[in-house]
Amino acid sequence: MKFLLLYNPVSGRISFKKNISKIKRAFDESIHELEIYESKAPKDLEVYAKKESSNYDVFLVAGGDGTINEVVNGMMKSDVRPILAVLPSGTANDVAAILGINKSIKRSFKIFFNQEPILIDVNQINEQYFIYTVSSGILSRVSYDVSRRHIKKYGYLAYVIAAMKDLVLDYRYPIKINANGQTHNCECVMVLGLSTNRVGGVRLINFSDAKLNDGLFELRFFKRAKRLWKFRFLSSLIRGGKRLGEDIHLVSDRFLIETSDDVRWNADGEYSCNGDIEIKTYKEAIRVFASERTIKKYL
Repeated sequence: MKFLLLYNPVSGRISFKKNISKIKRAFDESIHELEIYESKAPKDLEVYAKKESSNYDVFLVAGGDGTINEVVNGMMKSDVRPILAVLPSGTANDVAAILGINKSIKRSFKIFFNQEPILIDVNQINEQYFIYTVSSGILSRVSYDVSRRHIKKYGYLAYVIAAMKDLVLDYRYPIKINANGQTHNCECVMVLGLSTNRVGGVRLINFSDAKLNDGLFELRFFKRAKRLWKFRFLSSLIRGGKRLGEDIHLVSDRFLIETSDDVRWNADGEYSCNGDIEIKTYKEAIRVFASERTIKKYL
């Protein structure tokens, strides 16, 4: 098979370039071909992935969740979609963790060279595609508001510090949801959608039993309905995303959400858009390489 390595040179704390020689050796010892492309600017990989989708069997993506998101957006805009293989080199690396791919290049290539790919869903918020999460409200800005300088210096701790600062703020915004032929209205402190039970490097084992290929997406609306809402919100997260009685949890393949123009939406850890949104799920839209453990757990 013909692989194209797409990598972000500024993702994570440590330069990915030091791994390229190891990757080349792995291909020299295999029957597969490799070409390499380095990202030149934000959104560059999206454009390049769309352009080159018909020329490769596999897109080997090295970077964090934002880098993967760029490539997936390029793939989804193409009629031909290569297999997606992920090499984690970001800070949180949620997508890689969900797929069961760790930072061991040797172990990763055993999967890429020997296993069959699986089909997973891809979601869309307005014009942007995403794989595993969408959010707004409290904590949702942390993943893209932290400066590159702080990430280089503190790593994942930089996100923890930013989260602590965000928890001090007072969140309150209106939400109107249309899904499954029903309408819901509430006042939220956070909206969180997941395709699995991991987000921001944290496993929310009690959030849901979501699957990667069921054609459905799950949204939790954390309501500001009672006193001590911040304590109740944190208790839900500490208990692995356990649903509180006042919160709304919906499962659908399509959501229409109306809210204030100043509400910012995050998709796969990147800023997406403001205000009203539509979320759609495309069942089994792309092929990916995943570990046997992930296949048993999420499919």
